[in-house]
Amino acid sequence: MIELIAGTRSGFASTSAHYPATDLHSVVLPAPHEVLGHLPDRAELLLPSVCDRLDTSTDDRLLSRLCEVLAEWGPVAEAAVPRLLDLLEGDRTWTAAAKALGGIGPAGSGARDLLLSRSRAAGPHRELAAWAYWRVGGDPGPALDVLGECGAERGRPHPALRRLADLGTHAAPCADRLRAMTAGTDDWTRVEAAHALWAATGDVETVVPVLTAIVRDLAQGTCLPVMLPALDHLTRLGRAALPAAHLLRDVPARDQRRRSDGGWRGFVQDEKVRSAVRRLLSASGSST
Repeated sequence: MIELIAGTRSGFASTSAHYPATDLHSVVLPAPHEVLGHLPDRAELLLPSVCDRLDTSTDDRLLSRLCEVLAEWGPVAEAAVPRLLDLLEGDRTWTAAAKALGGIGPAGSGARDLLLSRSRAAGPHRELAAWAYWRVGGDPGPALDVLGECGAERGRPHPALRRLADLGTHAAPCADRLRAMTAGTDDWTRVEAAHALWAATGDVETVVPVLTAIVRDLAQGTCLPVMLPALDHLTRLGRAALPAAHLLRDVPARDQRRRSDGGWRGFVQDEKVRSAVRRLLSASGSST
C-alpha cells in the first residue's frame, strides 16, 4: 500500500468508477483513496507516505482525494496537520486542506484564524471554512451564521445540512427551518434535515417518521443510496427508532443483496446496509 501511495503502478483503479447493479458483475478494484479510507488503524504506518505525496503532488484531484482520506481517518491523522496548514495558505489547495483539518479536529487548532478569515470572504466555500473552524476548536457562531442559511439555498443543500448537524444544540435556532425542510420533496435533503433537527433539538416525533419513510422499501428489497445515511441516523435514536426496526427486522437474514451499485461497491453497500440494520435492531431493543 505504501508503494501504491507513492504512485507505483498496480492493479487498483486509477480513478473512482461506478457501475450499475446488474446480473453481470463488473470486475474492477477500487481506487487507492477508496482503500485507504478504510485503514485508519494503519494510519501510523501510512501517514509518512501520504504526507510526502501532499508535499509533492501537483495534481489537484489527487490532493483532494488524499485529504478526504485524512478526514476519514480523523484524529489519528494528527501528524499531517503541519502539511495541511501549509496547504491552507494556498488559494488552489485550501479547500482540500480544510476538509482534512475539519475531520482531524482540535489537533488542527493552529488553522483557526485563517479558517475564520476564509469563512468571512465571499465565495462558494464559506460554509466549508466555517464548519472546519468550528471543528478545529473555534466557536460555533460563524458556522451557525453561514450554515444556518442552507434552507434558503437553491439546488442541493444537504452537504451543508450535514455540517450543520455537527453543531448539535448550537443549531437549535434553525429548528423551524429544518422542520420545514423535512417535508420537502428531495429525499437527501429530508434525511439530512431530519438528522440536523434531531442533533439540534432531540425532536424524535418529527424525525422518526421521516427517516422510516425513506427506508421503508428496503424491507421489500429496494436499495437506494439515500437509505444508508437514513439508517445510520436511525441507529442514533435508540428506542425511538423502534417503528423502523420492526419494518426491517428480517433484512439481515434474507439471502438477497441490498445494493444500488455494481462491482465491488455492491458488496460493500450490502455489508454496510446489513450492519446498519443490525445496529438499529440492537439500539432500538428489537430482535430478529
